[in-house]
Amino acid sequence: MAEAKVFPMNTFVSVLRGEAADQNQLDMLAYITQAETIDTDFAAVAQALSKAWIYEQEPALTKYAEGDIAKLGNQVKIDALPEGEAERAKTVLEVLAALKAENAELKAANAKLTEEKEALTKELDPLKAKVKTFDAANKAGQKQITVASSKIDEMTKKLNELSDEVERIKKEGVVVAGVAGEAGAAGDAPGDAPDTGGEPEADFGFGSNPFADSSW
Repeated sequence: MAEAKVFPMNTFVSVLRGEAADQNQLDMLAYITQAETIDTDFAAVAQALSKAWIYEQEPALTKYAEGDIAKLGNQVKIDALPEGEAERAKTVLEVLAALKAENAELKAANAKLTEEKEALTKELDPLKAKVKTFDAANKAGQKQITVASSKIDEMTKKLNELSDEVERIKKEGVVVAGVAGEAGAAGDAPGDAPDTGGEPEADFGFGSNPFADSSW
C-alpha cells in the first residue's frame, strides 16, 4: 500500500459529495485508485470507488452532515487502496478508457462514412436526373416508334389495297380489250356493215362519195 497522503478538506468533501471534478479532485482520485491519471469522463466511477474505500476506513463519516465534515479541519490524510483493490480499480478504469477510445474511433468512422455518403449523394443526384431524362426520352422514343409502326402498317395496308385494285383494273382492262377485238373481228364478216369504197350499191345509189355528182 502506498503511503498516506494529505489533501485539502474541500477536495475531500467534493469527492464525498460527488461534485464535478477539478484537477485537485482528479489528483486525489488517482492517488486513491493508484491510477496514473483519471479521465474526467470517468471521475464519477473513481469517486464511487474512493467513497466506498473512505467509508470503509471511517464508517463514522457516513453520519456526518456535509457541513459537519467541513468542520473537521483544513486537511485530511487518506490511504490509497490496497494493492489488490487498486488493481481491480485500475482494470475498471482501463476498460472504460478502452471503450471510450473505441467509441471515438467509431464516431470518426461514422463521420467519415457520412462525408463519403454526402459526397456520393452529390455525385449521384445529377446522374439520377440524367437517368430520369433518359428514361423519359426512351419512353417517348418507344411511343414514337409505336406510332411510326402503326403508320407504316396503315400505309402498307393501303398500298396492298391499291396494288389489288391495280391488278383488278389490269385484269378488267384485258377483258374489255378482248371483247373489243372480238367485236372488230365480227365486224369484218360480210353483210354486217356496208362497204363505202368501190362501186355504189344498187339499192342506195350512193358510192363512197355521194356528193361527187355534178348535178348537185
